[in-house]
Amino acid sequence: MENTHSTFLVLRISEDKDNGNTDVDVVESFLTMTDAKNYKDAKDCIERLTPSEYWVNSYKIQQIFYKSFVQEAQAS
Repeated sequence: MENTHSTFLVLRISEDKDNGNTDVDVVESFLTMTDAKNYKDAKDCIERLTPSEYWVNSYKIQQIFYKSFVQEAQAS
């Protein structure tokens, strides 16, 4: 597939302990799964070391595929 790319997003899922509200944010994007996993593991480790009193945060990796609509320049 021409002009098709993929990226790995790291999502932060925050759940409020009191009322159950949930927020999902994209915190970072990477070109490789290895970089995304390293980032996710580091964030999970920080969460375990510094837990929040009101929010529970977890991190997930999501791979997305997209097609670029920008044409690449061709050499003459």
